Amino acid sequence: MHFEVQGSGHPVVLMAGLGGLGSFWQPVMERLSRHQMCITFDHPGMGRSPACKVHSIEHIASEVLLLLDHLGLASAHFVGHSTGGLVAQVLALDHPERVDRVVLSATWARPDRRFRDLFDVRRVVLERAGFAAYSAMAKLLGYPAEWYEARLAGDTPINFDANTEGDLTTALARINMLLSFDRADELSAISAPVLVLGAIDDAIVPLAHSRDLARRLSKARLIEMQGGHFLPQTQTGAYVAALETFLNDPA
Repeated sequence: MHFEVQGSGHPVVLMAGLGGLGSFWQPVMERLSRHQMCITFDHPGMGRSPACKVHSIEHIASEVLLLLDHLGLASAHFVGHSTGGLVAQVLALDHPERVDRVVLSATWARPDRRFRDLFDVRRVVLERAGFAAYSAMAKLLGYPAEWYEARLAGDTPINFDANTEGDLTTALARINMLLSFDRADELSAISAPVLVLGAIDDAIVPLAHSRDLARRLSKARLIEMQGGHFLPQTQTGAYVAALETFLNDPA
């Protein structure tokens, strides 16, 4: 996989969501790397990582372990956002010796009916309207209205005929990857300390999912924030402050 390392100190692996790009973490990495060794990567088959035939949460987790081995790291903290939170669950459940602390950010334990319906709609948009509409929908759902208006809204209507790059087969496989993952009944076995971060105004993964995660975990703290689904980008300062407090806690 393509990866980047910045800073020094205790290693922290930052794992992105459905888009799978390590660049998602740039604003967080700039701050967190002042005191930690931050590691980001593009998921297998995404961005600058080589193509892959299998898209599964377990496969991503296995590649993360290979990355740790490549870097000579016995263990690390793991921060998983959205889809990355599922990867963090697998690592904490199946490889606890490699996991120091875990942050589960805007993620879930089990896809409920609303979650499935939402991603079924996103799949239909992708298949019938294309990547431009799919990308626009993700931004409209993922960012708070004020943040979207100030930073993303254009002066002209969305060009749905734009030649937006993307591989349909891969995108659909990754949606199916999310909907097929469910290890909710095992989560109480996670021994590592866990911080759960959720946003009150998250329209993609509502806060109820974060609360459900915290209830299922035996060593979990829950912090409720604002900032929509992409709170690492919209509330970077508060997000990094929460990470640093938790990751540096000696208890």
